[in-house]
Amino acid sequence: MKFFFILSAICLFNNLVISQPVPANSKTIIYLVRHAEKENGKDPVLTTAGKQRAGDLLQTLRDKHIARIYVSQYLRTQMTADSLRIQLGIDTIHYTADTAGENLFKKITLHSDWGKTILVIGHSNTVLRIIAHLGVINADAPDIPDNEFDNLFLVKYKKDKASLTKTKYGTPSKAAATVQPMH
Repeated sequence: MKFFFILSAICLFNNLVISQPVPANSKTIIYLVRHAEKENGKDPVLTTAGKQRAGDLLQTLRDKHIARIYVSQYLRTQMTADSLRIQLGIDTIHYTADTAGENLFKKITLHSDWGKTILVIGHSNTVLRIIAHLGVINADAPDIPDNEFDNLFLVKYKKDKASLTKTKYGTPSKAAATVQPMH
């Protein structure tokens, strides 16, 4: 019976954390990118172009005061973060990739990172959904095209309303858009 009570309490706590609105405030700044170009395979590493893009991400975000980097359990997201993590000594937290961002939001809350500047490295089928769950109205399509790796998304809050800025960084992807790079 005691086990059942503890299990019920854990489930209730998890549901409360998941169902709560994002506790962001005007100090919360979230950069989001899809992982860089990858090889083929189940848990592939980055290609040469992907390693270059990881370096470009470092150059783009070097002076943005990133407090923490969130990466999924897959090598390609971790390798995309490596230049920033190593060169700037930024802590990296692993989250379990899911399209709702539930595990990510739990980790951000657990590490008290709401109100800080953070970087989230995700996947083609998670980044835009995470942006929508951050409260951005009219976020783009649910998936980033498979050949796009150069999108840099910035979510900020003003008066508890989320706003989105989309820019490009690094070498343009094959499906390059006319958005200006972030400086």
